[in-house]
Amino acid sequence: MNRTLPMERNRVPDRRTEILDTALAVLAGQGMRGLTHRAVDRAAGLPAGSTSYYFRTRDALVTGCVRRLLELDRVEVEAAAGPAGLGLETLADLATEACMLMVTTNAHRTLARYELALHSIRTPAVRTEMVEAGDRLRGQIAGLLRVLGATEPAAAAEELAAVMDGLVFTALVRGPREPAQLRRWMHPNVHRVLAARLRG
Repeated sequence: MNRTLPMERNRVPDRRTEILDTALAVLAGQGMRGLTHRAVDRAAGLPAGSTSYYFRTRDALVTGCVRRLLELDRVEVEAAAGPAGLGLETLADLATEACMLMVTTNAHRTLARYELALHSIRTPAVRTEMVEAGDRLRGQIAGLLRVLGATEPAAAAEELAAVMDGLVFTALVRGPREPAQLRRWMHPNVHRVLAARLRG
């Protein structure tokens, strides 16, 4: 299955969103130390001071990045649910596709997420944002799994998220990166955890 999740491709982003998307790219390319207002202005091709106009402090910019990631994740989960609902096979396909996108097309977002996660360990306010964002996303996933008959949807969502995180991290560090190989490797693992949880 090759279902593309709708994003914002037909919509011109507002300036704030443009800045946050650029900030995520800066995070991915330069790491947390490279994330400055000036670096984002340069990368976005904006006049100096544009980023600081919308995000007065670096902490505000970092928090904005966390919230932008959650927004993008939420759109994808909602799109995956679809108006007609899901079955096990379709959900396994969609979860696999999500993992593959995190390693390929959206790898910059994944790397930015890792940078923010490491930063959050030493920054309580960012950690709170990251945990709350993750909890909301897992709540959405749990809702999908509940409809499919999972008896412990919250625990099932946690396990699925952990498996997907592990697959994505391993693929980024060690490979594979080629789409067909990724699918052959990822799909059985995602399908296994879903099938086990939905049977129980």
